[in-house]
Amino acid sequence: MRVMFVGDINLGEYYTAFGHGPRTYSEKNDIFESVREVLSEADLVAGNLEAPITNHAFNPRRVESAVLRGNPKHANLLSSAGFKILQVANNHTVQHGPEGFLETVETLRDLDIQPIGIANQNLVKLEIGSQTVGFLAASDVADNTDTQQTCYQRLDQAFLERVQQSVKSVDHLFVMLHWGLESSTQPMDYQISIINDLSKIGVRGIIGSHPHLFYEVWRTDETVAAPSLGNFVFDLFWDSRLLKSGILDINLDKAGITNCQVWPVSLSENGGHPILNSEPQPADDFLKLYDLGPDMKGEQARKLKKFFQDFMKGNLKLKSQFILKKLVGKI
Repeated sequence: MRVMFVGDINLGEYYTAFGHGPRTYSEKNDIFESVREVLSEADLVAGNLEAPITNHAFNPRRVESAVLRGNPKHANLLSSAGFKILQVANNHTVQHGPEGFLETVETLRDLDIQPIGIANQNLVKLEIGSQTVGFLAASDVADNTDTQQTCYQRLDQAFLERVQQSVKSVDHLFVMLHWGLESSTQPMDYQISIINDLSKIGVRGIIGSHPHLFYEVWRTDETVAAPSLGNFVFDLFWDSRLLKSGILDINLDKAGITNCQVWPVSLSENGGHPILNSEPQPADDFLKLYDLGPDMKGEQARKLKKFFQDFMKGNLKLKSQFILKKLVGKI
């Protein structure tokens, strides 16, 4: 069995890319064209769906209604690229309300994609050949619109106990976690601690997201740890480190992992087009694909500079609303 994992996917557009981000690029292009051949080699592809796919209460003339909103008509790009599992436990999937979250979940299910990380969700189990693979997901990052995390699964002790109870139910259990800090260029101590604990009980892989940076990947016995797979389709393009990514490629037999590697990827078209950079790099021991530096100091200044450099691109009305909101406090 061959399973591939990718990082954060946003089929919408962030404030800085209204009118020239992934949503706009998808109108005329196949965003997965350059990685489709590799993804097609997997039995299943999994990733973190960082933004909802919904038309609920959509007002394209209002900045907060338009931000980070994928178009349901583009959702078929995900299924045609081989995605079978998408994490919805993260701090943006409820950006447009619980109704938008539910529409996203139903849209995925209609495409035969399993959404994971719904609140109190039981183990999602798939059979591939003679092997069974299970998925659980959670987040410890609360959305402003769902501070109690009522829609998606909270990363807490009850969830970790569910993980422990599920390990023996499948040949391979993967746990996908939305966690850490966006400002951190390396895993935090508590993340390492959870990874070690889950490894000891037999979890096959701990796959992380939220920092928007591609961290190191390592293997301990029969567990793969990938605390953050960075961005895969996301218009955070003001720092080159945010545009460096990869495809985690794991081969398995019933006994465990037979091979682990990473395909280096970079994002073009303002984050809307992942492109393979080279042949895969082995990750059977430890792989640090990118030097992320000690910190992300100066990120806000870089973001603002890039925003004004690209201001005349795309949707000027929405960008102008964004300026008024952030710089003047009016909208």
